[in-house]
Amino acid sequence: MSILNVASDIIKLIKGYGLDAEVVVHEIEKTSISIRHLKLEEMSKSKNCIIGVRAIANKYKSACISFNNFSSLSKIVERVVTMAKNAQEDKYLTLALPNQFTSSAANLNILDKTLITIENLKEIAQSAESSALSYHKNITNSEGAQSSYSITNITLITSNGFLESFSKSVFSNQVAVIAGKENDMKVGYDYSVACNFDNLFAPETLGKEAAKRALDQLKSRKVKTCKVPVIFERRAASELLKNFATAINGNNIANKTSFLRDSMDKQIFRGEVDIVDDPFMVGGVASRPFDGEGIAGEKNILVKNGILKSWILDLYSAKKLGLHTTGNAIRNVNATLSPGASNLYIKNGNVPPEELMQDIKEGLYVTDLFGFGVNLINGNYSQGACGFWISGGKIVYSVSEVTVAGSLLDMFSNLSVADDLTFCGAINSPTVKVSEMTVAGTSI
Repeated sequence: MSILNVASDIIKLIKGYGLDAEVVVHEIEKTSISIRHLKLEEMSKSKNCIIGVRAIANKYKSACISFNNFSSLSKIVERVVTMAKNAQEDKYLTLALPNQFTSSAANLNILDKTLITIENLKEIAQSAESSALSYHKNITNSEGAQSSYSITNITLITSNGFLESFSKSVFSNQVAVIAGKENDMKVGYDYSVACNFDNLFAPETLGKEAAKRALDQLKSRKVKTCKVPVIFERRAASELLKNFATAINGNNIANKTSFLRDSMDKQIFRGEVDIVDDPFMVGGVASRPFDGEGIAGEKNILVKNGILKSWILDLYSAKKLGLHTTGNAIRNVNATLSPGASNLYIKNGNVPPEELMQDIKEGLYVTDLFGFGVNLINGNYSQGACGFWISGGKIVYSVSEVTVAGSLLDMFSNLSVADDLTFCGAINSPTVKVSEMTVAGTSI
């Protein structure tokens, strides 16, 4: 029996109990390898199928379940039906209507059928690590390199007439090496993720960049606590964008757990800032023809000329807010739903990163962030950081063991954007500058 027949049978069984239902099928094939010092450390090849079911009783009660053993469908259905009937009523629960369903699949170019073997993956990882290890004599060790390839087929079926599927490939390579020795050792890493093999960065490029990042951090200094401009390199700036996406997530807005909850149609960024969520980006890692509820969605301008124009919504959060969904439902493998961004990015500004830096007398250039010091309820921001010190408009030495702190509202309203946007993964940003933040270092 085919997986599609199994899913259809589940819908029929649940409808037989007088309930509505949604079934999502994730068929996943993945091959990955890990090497260290050019030798194979781990290899895996897997093929899995997970079915998630949501049953809806009396319109406002629901329950979800997932499984990968198809031998006792009637018992599984009976269980989820019982759970749904005994669930607490939720007046905001809703199903997509047939007139909301997407009617045609966009040509998104997210499936690459290039034949990739384990030997190919091994060669890619070895090329990345070899390039890193040979970059400079001060590259003293390796944390290894990984290469993987997966194809996921997603099918969504609902009891009120939706039946569509799409397939997506994801290629991923990464490498990390260590520079220095004894009391001055630093790790540098780089990675590349794409739906199409030809869009990956060359493994040699990854290796050289990882090595350079490790070397650049050697002989890092501490700095005195001060208030200065802070530049966030693309990788770090993308983390800021993630914070913004969480702050405008419909669930957080509806639950009043976001510092931006009263900011719709208000100027929260400088006028030069546009932020876009685009599920139809050709070749985008997070592109899809329909969301987790069967709705196509659209290219959504979340921020236009610095003004907040939209939340990130699914049907549930939209209903709670008295709005319409933006087609941003994320359906998990167990059929639960939540709103989430697709391909999210800040549009390019008009100046190169060097120009953002040139008028900074003293400041910090952040390459990496770490820690969990972001409070999205009040917008307080405090993150560990490393990078470089800027003096006279130029990078002068590497910096470690500092904390950058401020208010996200203040940071957003004083954000300048460079023109170096590059897409790697689902959330991307050009280099950005915040005009002033507290950099906490030493007290003397």
